[in-house]
Amino acid sequence: MERYDVIVLGSGCGLGIALQAASMGKKTALVEPGLLGGTCVNTGCIPSKMLIAPADAVADLERARRLGVSVKVESTDIRGMLRRMRSSRAASQRHLRHSVLETDGLDYVRVAGRFDAPGVIRAGRRQLSAPLIFIAAGARTVVPPVAGLESVDYLTNESLLELEQLPSSVIIMGGGYIAVEFGHFLAAMGTRVTILEMLDRLVTSEEPEISATLQRELSTRARVVTGAKVESVGRSSRGVTVKARMVDGGEPRSFRAERLLVAVGRRSNADEIAAEKAGIQIDRRGFIEVDGQLRTNQKGVFAVGDINGKAMFRHAANVQAAVAAANGLAGESIEMDYHALPHAVYSWPQIASVGLTEAQAGEAGLDVTALLTPYSSVAKGEALAEDAGFTKVVVENGTEKIVGFHIIGPYAPILIQEVVNAMQSGGNLDEIARGVHIHPELTELIPSSFEGLA
Repeated sequence: MERYDVIVLGSGCGLGIALQAASMGKKTALVEPGLLGGTCVNTGCIPSKMLIAPADAVADLERARRLGVSVKVESTDIRGMLRRMRSSRAASQRHLRHSVLETDGLDYVRVAGRFDAPGVIRAGRRQLSAPLIFIAAGARTVVPPVAGLESVDYLTNESLLELEQLPSSVIIMGGGYIAVEFGHFLAAMGTRVTILEMLDRLVTSEEPEISATLQRELSTRARVVTGAKVESVGRSSRGVTVKARMVDGGEPRSFRAERLLVAVGRRSNADEIAAEKAGIQIDRRGFIEVDGQLRTNQKGVFAVGDINGKAMFRHAANVQAAVAAANGLAGESIEMDYHALPHAVYSWPQIASVGLTEAQAGEAGLDVTALLTPYSSVAKGEALAEDAGFTKVVVENGTEKIVGFHIIGPYAPILIQEVVNAMQSGGNLDEIARGVHIHPELTELIPSSFEGLA
């Protein structure tokens, strides 16, 4: 048995915890069988956004037509885009490896780790123990139990990044944020895209008005079919055939494409680290249960990031890691605060949200008013001829507290930051109204969104 002060499973948001523990003089083991940096750096947000950026450029050129400017995209250098993405990823790996290998007191264990018992990790032939363990082992693609799926060479968000050329056509199974982001990228690069979503709308965690707008706009560049439950997949002479049952009772439909991309969601890696052997409580979805301080039901064991399913975004994972490190390494009792935690969907149009939806606010027993405001309500929105984008605010009656803000349209992830800051610092309309906004600029959309509530 090799004894440590701290063991960290996973090097995404867990890497910072490991480095902090070692810097405090604690004998620390970082157990990571894969690439350092986790999903975000290697197969998630960063490499995907490096591909989505040129897709945005193409979509922007197409959008320019409404301004009276017609531009034709002569070619797209797919191989060059992929090389750029992979070069960035390799540079990140070099930087992270240097940081880890140069840190005194940090043992980098490059094999998979699994619990043998409470407080005990099996890593290859080694057995490690520590009184303080941080689980940051992430999540992976859900592979649904669809007949014939294993018979085809389907893509995931990870394997798609390893392609040397893009398929001429693709069926995307799923309608969440991964599906619509890659749908946007592939469509912009000239691939014929079909998105099949089992539920009645895309990105179901967003406001229904936002889902409807995204579907309408995305449908101008791809085929979007909702209410389609995929029941079987098979190979065909030209690629794959997907058969779906229509949830509304309509006739079953068949779809054909060169490749299939599976993007129906993410599942926790709790099973892969044998969390149950340590007596760690798992919820019905397979995620590790944690309290407000990111503690599991086992003393000295914390779980952060995607593996707990609380907020599956890297910025959320980083905050969780900071909270867990403060509680575990420094003996504090800090509660994780999710109320002003934003997220974005890099589809086209872009989406950003923070706080509660109108429905969630109602379920929480809050008396709220919701208001939609179009981009065209401000001068810059009109100048851009932006007729699809809008904001939706959810404000508590009486207190004027902002409990939710949702936006679809150009620069949505940038524009929402002002509301995030307001919610974090105070949370009522005054936080927005007191600031002077440049005219004419899109930032005026934020105070404009609240004018009907003042």
